[in-house]
Amino acid sequence: MKIEQIYRQDDWWDEINFSRLERTVKRLQGRIYRASKKGDNKRARNLMKLLVRSESAKLLAIYIITQKNKGRNTPGIDGKVYLTSKERMELSNEKFDYRTYKFQPVLRHYIPKTPENWRKELQKKGKKNTSKTELRPLGLMTIKDRIMTTIISFALTAKWEALLSPDVMGFRPGRSTQDAIQRIYLELRKGNRVILDADIHKFFENIKHDIILDKLDVFHAVIQRCLTSGIIDKGKKFRTSKGIVQGSPISPILANIALHGLQQAIGKDGIAVVYADDFIVLSRSRETMKRIIPKLAKFLRERGLFLKREKTRITDKRQGFSFLGFTIEQPRQKLYVKPQKERVKKFLNHMRLIIWSHKQMEQGKFIAMLNPMIRGWAMYYRFSDAYHAFSRVDTILQQQIWRWAVRRHENNGKGKRWIYDKYYEKIGNRKWTFRVAKTGYTLMEASDIKRLKYKFIVGDKSPLDPTPHVKEYWKRRRYEEIRHAMT
Repeated sequence: MKIEQIYRQDDWWDEINFSRLERTVKRLQGRIYRASKKGDNKRARNLMKLLVRSESAKLLAIYIITQKNKGRNTPGIDGKVYLTSKERMELSNEKFDYRTYKFQPVLRHYIPKTPENWRKELQKKGKKNTSKTELRPLGLMTIKDRIMTTIISFALTAKWEALLSPDVMGFRPGRSTQDAIQRIYLELRKGNRVILDADIHKFFENIKHDIILDKLDVFHAVIQRCLTSGIIDKGKKFRTSKGIVQGSPISPILANIALHGLQQAIGKDGIAVVYADDFIVLSRSRETMKRIIPKLAKFLRERGLFLKREKTRITDKRQGFSFLGFTIEQPRQKLYVKPQKERVKKFLNHMRLIIWSHKQMEQGKFIAMLNPMIRGWAMYYRFSDAYHAFSRVDTILQQQIWRWAVRRHENNGKGKRWIYDKYYEKIGNRKWTFRVAKTGYTLMEASDIKRLKYKFIVGDKSPLDPTPHVKEYWKRRRYEEIRHAMT
């Protein structure tokens, strides 16, 4: 059904085929990608403007921001959310013209970082907390501003997908942390490499606006208005002369644009694998790495950035290093990619707090709450050498859940055998299966997730490339990903 026909209905929002809208937007993105790849900038600009003005892009952006994303319930400075079909229909009648659109200031919230010391957190229960909790800033744009930036990001992503280095992996269509780890793994297998493990200090807060704006040949004015719209912090408005709002729909592509040229700055001396503000540089020797570091420092200095001293070091694969939650090392003959110990500890601390704070929850609901957390964490690490990490997680969670079960019956005199019979069953070789007897609903274990070898090599292929053999690659990859998710 065409958009014009849908508009004639009273409750037309629920009749929209958003999958079809997504295909329409993607086809136009493919045309932008092809023009950009060929160097036809004039055609690419015209197509980008066409996409941003299209009704399909506007409706798709409204759907993503107000209906699909988790942040749909969180308003910006205007306090407005659009959670019903009627509100979304009314929103679609408003004008999102990039030439005249004015952004409202970003509302800054401070949220506590995930507590690392779980024992101290539990001891604080019932006591006055006099310690200083470390907070991190979170910028909240209005829903309308998020929609406008999403529309613009459709066009910018399509153009820059054709220009970005293949080793820029962060927040790009079709790419993931697994692709970044796979790229590093394949390079390290070729032989000895010297590794610069680096982290940029406050990238999103300090990046210069001019670096981004100078690289744009379209949407310059609207992005400048977006970047300089200001911040409301504790009731006061502050100007923004630098930095990107972390978490906004357009921040991933702007971050990639800002760091575009990193590989060219390093030259043939090394390979830079970039994921947002984290990156790894690999070179053949310490001599070449010594030539790379001044080039890298100059590249970052031009953008108002510098490396974190405490998180930057030169190492090799024998010593190992951590990147994106993985530890990569070759202590002997085999090259390992394992879950980072700190990330395993952080996950276990988080689960301890969850289990402790829900000690009165009914068993079925308790399992329903824990299973997605365990599955999500294990799925992230399923393509790594995670046997020992999964085994450790299962053992510690089993201990914590047993304590959860015992605490529920501390005052009624029930023995441990009775508690075991109520909450556990023996299934196969597994004696301690936490399971609801009536329904058979079972707590999963991390080791239930099958570990696999990551076979994808993304290279310079993009899901926005309309070339037939590239489309076939992404079709096969999507099929494999679905198959992996079901195992």
